[in-house]
Amino acid sequence: MIESNLLIIVFVLLFIVSVFFNVVLYLYSRQMLLKVYAAAEEASDIFTQLDTFQEHIHSVHEMPVFYGDETLQGLMDHSKELINFLSRYENVYSFVQPDLIEQLSQATEQTEEEHDQEETT
Repeated sequence: MIESNLLIIVFVLLFIVSVFFNVVLYLYSRQMLLKVYAAAEEASDIFTQLDTFQEHIHSVHEMPVFYGDETLQGLMDHSKELINFLSRYENVYSFVQPDLIEQLSQATEQTEEEHDQEETT
């Protein structure tokens, strides 16, 4: 009888310790996932800003005053290389915004349309 009571106490203690470690592991995992989510959102914001920067340089380069400027051409090439480099990490920022590439394409088309309208006026 004493052995069975001791065995029950040991199992109850093991169960309590197991529940405690599971709760701690859950809280830790949740905290890490929130950090990953925040980092993924920041990465997508950076990529969006770089794409906007590239479009701005391109529109300035196309202006008659700066057309053919080698410095602006170098900036355009550098921004393209940087965006291509960051696109290797697409799976990180697409974790948060799976349609980010589509959104960037639409923004690019819209910027080009606005730029074309400015040239015609």
